[in-house]
Amino acid sequence: MPDAPAGRPRPIRLLLNRAETEDPGEVTVVEQRPARAVVAGLLSVSEGAALVLRQRVVVEDGAPAAFLSMWLDPQLAMATGIDHVEPLTSSVRRLIESATGRHLGSVTEHLTSRRPTSAEYKALGLGRNTPVLGLLAAVTDTEGIPVLVVDVALPGDLHEVIDTYAL
Repeated sequence: MPDAPAGRPRPIRLLLNRAETEDPGEVTVVEQRPARAVVAGLLSVSEGAALVLRQRVVVEDGAPAAFLSMWLDPQLAMATGIDHVEPLTSSVRRLIESATGRHLGSVTEHLTSRRPTSAEYKALGLGRNTPVLGLLAAVTDTEGIPVLVVDVALPGDLHEVIDTYAL
């Protein structure tokens, strides 16, 4: 997932608004998993609740550039087709809005520097202790109700954070 220069959409917005078929990469996992505590909290479900996890590696210039994990309710995943392993031919936003009538309203991003998970370091070809920039995003609908959580791991040596804002 390319870095977004000033004035361009943020990575989570790009992820929500683009079909997977528009970006080189590979879906690596689509399965039900128990919700980790942080994901459960962001989705307002119980820790350990069954969620669908969809993971994908994004490739740029022939090399892995980002590892995406999307967590959502199994019924929502089934209604939208996000529970299938094939690359999505429509954007996540369009799939959710078409299937449910709910409109995505806001994203709250949590940015951290951390060690990669085993899936992340294997998929990104990193050393076990090479840091990643972790972007954990809670996506809510226009009524403030949680819809999905997106966790993006970006190799720390390939990405930087630049944020420009008015004072």
